[in-house]
Amino acid sequence: MLVVGNFEPAEAVDAAQQVNQMLKSQPLPPHSHVPSRMVNVEPGHYIYRHMGEDPNMLNNAVVATFYCGMATNPKDRTTMALLVQIVKDQFFGQIRTKEQLGYRVGAFTNSFSSGKLILELRVQGESNPTYLLQRIDSFIHGFRQTLAKFDTVKFDALVESIVGKANEQLTSVDAEASRMWTPIDKGTYNFARLADEVESLQRVRLDDVLDMWDRYINPQTAVAYTRVDSQLWAAKASYPSATDMTAWPESILALAGCLESETHMPVDLSDLSHFINTAVTQTSADALGSLARQYPVANSTQVLDETASGWSKIKNALDMAMRPHVNHVVQDSNTNFTHVGMYQTIEGKWVITDVDKFKATQALHEMPVPVIKLIPNTLTK
Repeated sequence: MLVVGNFEPAEAVDAAQQVNQMLKSQPLPPHSHVPSRMVNVEPGHYIYRHMGEDPNMLNNAVVATFYCGMATNPKDRTTMALLVQIVKDQFFGQIRTKEQLGYRVGAFTNSFSSGKLILELRVQGESNPTYLLQRIDSFIHGFRQTLAKFDTVKFDALVESIVGKANEQLTSVDAEASRMWTPIDKGTYNFARLADEVESLQRVRLDDVLDMWDRYINPQTAVAYTRVDSQLWAAKASYPSATDMTAWPESILALAGCLESETHMPVDLSDLSHFINTAVTQTSADALGSLARQYPVANSTQVLDETASGWSKIKNALDMAMRPHVNHVVQDSNTNFTHVGMYQTIEGKWVITDVDKFKATQALHEMPVPVIKLIPNTLTK
C-alpha cells in the first residue's frame, strides 16, 4: 500500500492499518505468489503466426520485437529512449504517411524489471503480414544511413527536450503517486531512478545510439541478433502453409499475397518464382508490365495497372523479390527446435507453433538452464 499526500509517517501507517482492518486481509503464503518468469530468448529470428477468428475482420497486424540491452543498465535505458524517439517519427513517416500501409503504425520501447529492453515496430492494416514485415525490413535496411546522418543539433535538442520533460514539476498527487509506484511495481525500489536517467541522458551521444542500433537491431552487424515477429492474419486472408514457408522466400509469399488481394485469384508460387527468376534481367518497369499481363484481374476486363489501389504495394513487393540483397538472410540458429514442433523457413527463421513449448526451451532470466533440454542444430539445407 502506498500513501501519498500531506501525511506524517505515523498517519500513513495508521491509514494502512485501518484499511487492513476493514478488508480483513491476510498475506498470501509464499507458495501462492505468482513468480515473474522472464524468458531469455536465444539469439535468432523467430516468427509466431495466429489466424483471426472473426470472419468480418479485414485488418492484419504485425509486431517486430527486437531485444536490446539490459533494463538494469542506465545507459542502455537512456540510449533506447533516444533511439525510439528518432525511430518513431521516421517509421511513421515512411510506413503510414508515405506508403499508407496501416491505420496504426508506431515504434515503442518496453522493459522488465531485470530483463532486457525491447524495441517494437507495430503495423496494423489490410496488407498481408508477410508484406508488412518485408516493408519493416526495408525500413531497417535503410535507416542505418539515416541515423548516421542525423543532425547533431537536432539530437542535442531532442536530449534537452527529454531532460526538460523529466525535470518537470509534478502538478498533482496522482502524478507523484504514479512516479513513486513504478519502481515499487517493477520491484527495483530505486526511487532515484529518474535523477540517474537524467544524468545518464546528458552523457549519451549520437554515436551511442548508432552503436545500439548496430549491436542489436541492424541484422548485418548484430552479433547476437534476437528478434520475434508476431503476425495476426485476417480470417479471410490467404494464409501461407508450413510447406509454403519452408519452400519459398518471404519475398515471393509477400508478392503473391499482394497479387491475390488485387486480382482475387490464387497465385501459383512455383509459377511466380519462375517469373521472378526470368525477370531479374529486366528493368523494374518492364518486369512490372510483364507481371500485370500475366496476372489479370479475375472476371473483369480491367488490366492491372497504376490505377489499382494496391499497385504501389505490388511494385514494392516485386522490387523486393527481384533484389533479394535488400532482405537479410538469417544465420542458422545453434539450436534445433524441431523436437517442439517448430520448423525453419527457407531464410533460416524458426516458426513458433506452440508458444508454451517454445518458452520451455528457453532459459529464464538469471537461470542457467531451460526447462526442456536444447538440442544442437544438425539440420542441413
